[in-house]
Amino acid sequence: MGRARAPQELVSGRRLCASAGLPAEGGRVRLDAGASRHARVLRLREGDSVRLFDGRGGEAEARIVTLDADVMECDAGALERVEAPRPRVVLVQCVPKGEKLDSIARMATELGVAAIHLATSERVIARPGADRALPRLERLERIVREAARQSSRAHVPDVVPHAPLAEVAARAPSDAARVIPWERSTVELETALGRGKAEAWIVVGPEGGLAEGEVRALARLGWAECSLGPTVLRVETAAPVAIALVRYLLR
Repeated sequence: MGRARAPQELVSGRRLCASAGLPAEGGRVRLDAGASRHARVLRLREGDSVRLFDGRGGEAEARIVTLDADVMECDAGALERVEAPRPRVVLVQCVPKGEKLDSIARMATELGVAAIHLATSERVIARPGADRALPRLERLERIVREAARQSSRAHVPDVVPHAPLAEVAARAPSDAARVIPWERSTVELETALGRGKAEAWIVVGPEGGLAEGEVRALARLGWAECSLGPTVLRVETAAPVAIALVRYLLR
């Protein structure tokens, strides 16, 4: 006898990413190899129902029509629109060493960021030109896509290639809250954020933090330094803590 299957409505993780898009009125959708692989891991099969999302706020109920090693096709229902998380939060992350960025990207996605802009700063060890030391966008895009699927997000954050910190910081709208968690600051985060903001940008430094000159340069661009508390946080801790606090304070 085969293994008994749980009722379809009790099977968890039935969200799959249709990165090529979903038809507005519904219809046949072909998914990529990653979605097909995940469906097989879940032991889904033809006829099972799934929830598709396109990463841009569109979702649809669907039923699997074809599923094998190379091809997965679904019949999707009408497109449903899901509003993006508010407030809109953008993380500017100075590139850390090793695989720390993977965890930061995953947690930032779970916490609802709209975008992750990568930056190089004075204390970043990986430098432009040292390609193997800098993050590969394709890998990070897979990570945020999978994190969005697992956390039931309809929007996958944009991952923007690295650029010098001053250049990245200048992208923030002038009417957005712009904060720099800095271990030497005594300014409360709530004060730095201000009130009535619908968007917030957060700069998080690499290991060793930001140099004082960098903080002062960002202040001249309208950014405000702030404290995340009395202890010094590791880079992989500072980013999710800052995102969570900002979203709470601007709710």
